[in-house]
Amino acid sequence: MSKYLLIFFFFFNCFISLFPNDIFSIEEDNIEIEYTINLIDEVDDYGSILFYRGLLKSDGNDSEFRFTLKDTIFESELLGSFEINSNNFKKFFYKNLENSVVYYKEKRGLKNPIIIKDNVKINWNLSNETKIINGAKCYKAYCTFRGRDYEAFYDKSIPFKDGPFKFSGLPGLILEINSLDGSVKMKASLITYTFEETPVNPYKGLVDVSSFSDYKKSYIKYFKKMTGYKSDLDSEVFVPKRYIEYLVDE
Repeated sequence: MSKYLLIFFFFFNCFISLFPNDIFSIEEDNIEIEYTINLIDEVDDYGSILFYRGLLKSDGNDSEFRFTLKDTIFESELLGSFEINSNNFKKFFYKNLENSVVYYKEKRGLKNPIIIKDNVKINWNLSNETKIINGAKCYKAYCTFRGRDYEAFYDKSIPFKDGPFKFSGLPGLILEINSLDGSVKMKASLITYTFEETPVNPYKGLVDVSSFSDYKKSYIKYFKKMTGYKSDLDSEVFVPKRYIEYLVDE
């Protein structure tokens, strides 16, 4: 009997994966979405070029988002040919969707890592324009977020007000979001409905947290220190101003 149950659950899980639409109720299920994320900002020496895999796990109220770097060989007009090594890079974000708060650990440009409590407020402008993404009818929305203008496409039939990275707040799951300058591209590649436990905030109760604006101030100090540094070989040091978010305002 147990063998037949295992076979049933295997085929059931396969059936509900990969962009289902209106096949069954999903309101009480959790969801996992895999995203491909490309950051190619080569306007000047202060951009970034990185390629990520993203995984979002959400119950519609709380979610977690994980970044992992992809090993990549890339040809850049500005930097020439270079290799990106993942070095087991991972980054974790916890999102409370009701309060629009994101918690995560940050160490970029810092001597010691800190925990950031980021109050993320995104003002979306909705459009009636639609686009089919992997068979799903998605609606377009626009926003400006930390230095870049974006267009996003969300699926109303999946009632999760969530999306990749820190993006959320639309009346449906964000399947694709791109910056209008062409630097940032995020797109869902696989959706799976699961019965896993609701994401839990691992930073709950922490008192020693920093805001995103405080972190930016620390990063700007680091940026000025490093860009003002001159080695014995009289070579310059270039530190990014921009990742997905602008850390040093133009």
